[in-house]
Amino acid sequence: MHKIWEEYRGYFLLRRYVALCTRSCFSSVRIEGTENFPKDGAVIVAPNHCCALMDPMVVMLAYRDKLGFGARSDIFANPRTGAILRWLRILPIARERNGLSEVAKNFDVFDEIVDCLAHDVPYCLYSEGMHRAERGMLPVKKGIFRIAKLAVERIDKPVYVVPMGLDYEYFFRTQGRVAIRIGEPMNMTELFAAAADRPEGDVYRDLCTELRERILALIGRLPERRHGQKLLRALAGLVLLPLFLVCAVAGFPIWLTHAILLSRMKDKAWSHTLRFVLHLVLPLFIPFDIGFGRILNLYRNLFEDLK
Repeated sequence: MHKIWEEYRGYFLLRRYVALCTRSCFSSVRIEGTENFPKDGAVIVAPNHCCALMDPMVVMLAYRDKLGFGARSDIFANPRTGAILRWLRILPIARERNGLSEVAKNFDVFDEIVDCLAHDVPYCLYSEGMHRAERGMLPVKKGIFRIAKLAVERIDKPVYVVPMGLDYEYFFRTQGRVAIRIGEPMNMTELFAAAADRPEGDVYRDLCTELRERILALIGRLPERRHGQKLLRALAGLVLLPLFLVCAVAGFPIWLTHAILLSRMKDKAWSHTLRFVLHLVLPLFIPFDIGFGRILNLYRNLFEDLK
């Protein structure tokens, strides 16, 4: 079994294609604060988790080198799927609902994460432990700091937790804006050293509170959509109607499949992820689906403003 920090063929070529498909799902992608990524130590990236599979795809737009991820362990049940996920540098992390026997396996995974960090490959952990398609954040779980503490104890270089804020314009439809903001890193080596005499539970609680506050400061900052110029937008919609119809006809393998599959899903927050997967497997139709999605949003926003 290969290590996720190792070099292997095809990974970066696939990364470029994935990045193209990721960007195709949004009208604009804004990345801020890349200078905050530390260059002198082990890095744990800590974003908010609000858009299912799109969150790691978006994180990879901000960090273009090798990057490891954690995912819920039940999706690794199929050995072939598990092998593919590991090739993608994704490790299984069990949750309490999976049972104590599965949670116990996390200790081996934590060792592998620390090994990944020791080989200068950053690792992305979602501090909330689950995704929620809303602005704001759930409480931060202490697991991220337990891993950071293991890394501090075993790695002879500084260990950082880097807050990252993911800001989506839409959660339930695509072709909106997304912003990725990287905050100032938390030097865990210094923070744990300064708190050596304090009770461990108190230290973890304070760190969770601080990380949550730092991430919250990075989200909720997308400019409001402008609601004026209704006449001009209506004229634009009229002019673009022929193009919209062409894109609708030529791009139907993506948007129609997306509509059918999404209608059967309980969690509509998977809208972005589903469209991303369709772009991944049907690349020839991407330009038409982009045109269809953006003009459709123009019509939707105009109708909402006219109500």
